Amino acid sequence: MNGETATQQKTPRAAVIVPAYNAEATIEKTVRSVLNQSMGDLLLIVVDDGSTDETAAILERLQGEDARLLPIRIPNGGPARARNVALEAVPDGTEYLMFSDADDLLSPDALEYAIKNGGGADLVLMGFSILQPDGSENRYFEPQALYTPDTLGTALGRLYKANLLNQVWGKLFRAALIQKGNLRFADFRWGEDRLFIYDCLERAGSVAVLPEIRYQYIMHPGESLITRYYDKKPDVCVLADERMQELCERFGAEDQRDFRYMFMKGIFSCMTTLFSPKCTLTKEEKEAEIRRILENEHVRARSSDVFGGPAVQALCAVIRTGSVPLSYAAFSFVAKAGEAAPRLFTRLKHKK
Repeated sequence: MNGETATQQKTPRAAVIVPAYNAEATIEKTVRSVLNQSMGDLLLIVVDDGSTDETAAILERLQGEDARLLPIRIPNGGPARARNVALEAVPDGTEYLMFSDADDLLSPDALEYAIKNGGGADLVLMGFSILQPDGSENRYFEPQALYTPDTLGTALGRLYKANLLNQVWGKLFRAALIQKGNLRFADFRWGEDRLFIYDCLERAGSVAVLPEIRYQYIMHPGESLITRYYDKKPDVCVLADERMQELCERFGAEDQRDFRYMFMKGIFSCMTTLFSPKCTLTKEEKEAEIRRILENEHVRARSSDVFGGPAVQALCAVIRTGSVPLSYAAFSFVAKAGEAAPRLFTRLKHKK
């Protein structure tokens, strides 16, 4: 690895930000995938979010090998706060930013590929893959294109359905876009990624889409496809959909079917997580949460005329009944089916 001094690295061309919590099993591979980039003019900021394992010790050792690694340790506050702390530490004059999770991998030329082929865009969306524990891989990408605010509306729904606007990783950002707008992550433990992306889209002078896959999201053995229950998730779903409606109006994206489809998939996820193994709510509490979702005016309004196959149509119909018992039974079944047939569940979950 390059052992350049911290003084030499005060103004790197690119900074990569990684929040890490109890990541001792994966953080070294992630760090090395960044520091071994073909473009070496970078700073890697890893925010140790109050880990109780050996994450801090591993980062200290790796920093001794390569001064381009800047570990920052903070009390546990979630990935949004960790990323915000890292953004404050980015040196003035840094040209590009990229984000990664602490258990994922960047291809060796990810930064170089995005910078050289991004056409100078403020935001570059690259392809990514999800590696399953059984070795199978799901790939997400769209054809190469460059959009301005005048043309983005024609592609917004397609990019949204292609899952290219839901995560902060796998993208290259002009640092000035974030710094001039003073953009930061909302204090949520789910969905803060997409809200940040929407803020960037609203301000971007251009958005590039690159088809090659340069980011690998890794699912680990024992990791459930049914995401962890989070009590604010329905509220974030509604907030994100309202923001997306604002973007549709701004960019002239008139057809709402794709956007309703993505919103309702988020609501399905809210319902399904109630039956995840790690959800500790009682049956009565789950029913109360289902009732709260079903009575939400935004959910009711967006559950009609939704684009999608039979499964989507059936679940939307269940929600429109307003029946708590029926919804409880339906989404309990969805959760069990997801655990029993994970590969099928993954295809349905990420189906475009």
